[in-house]
Amino acid sequence: MLTPQMQALIERNTIGLVATVTPDGRPAVSPKGTSVILDATTLVFSDIRSPGTVRNIKNNPAVEINYIDIFSRTACRVAGRADYVPRSETEFAAYLPHFQKWPTLVERMRGFVVVTVESAQLLRSPVYDVGATEADLRAYWLKHYGEQGGRNH
Repeated sequence: MLTPQMQALIERNTIGLVATVTPDGRPAVSPKGTSVILDATTLVFSDIRSPGTVRNIKNNPAVEINYIDIFSRTACRVAGRADYVPRSETEFAAYLPHFQKWPTLVERMRGFVVVTVESAQLLRSPVYDVGATEADLRAYWLKHYGEQGGRNH
């Protein structure tokens, strides 16, 4: 079940790294940038350009998704079962309103992957064990990445 703290992390960091299993049994990880939470046990992400992920889910519905807040050094690991809903199915229309916050992508959404959450875990960096605070980490990493953005590579 997704706690309120996990839900907040996912809503702030809608890019999830989705792990699936290929038909030949190999792990596959793919970033997905359009995730929404329907409730404490249901996540949905859109299929814009995800043929491998969709194929894998149809073959084996087991998934794990990691949402990472790089600034606070926390993450949410979600495991569950996925079901694919293509645009051609009537159920597609029920999920579509949740994705209007990405208006330029809605027309390109070929389907939705609906994940029934079986387990979820909030992960925190070991640096918290030695006294770091979220505010300090967020300030440090925002400064770090801001400086990185200003460099000529």
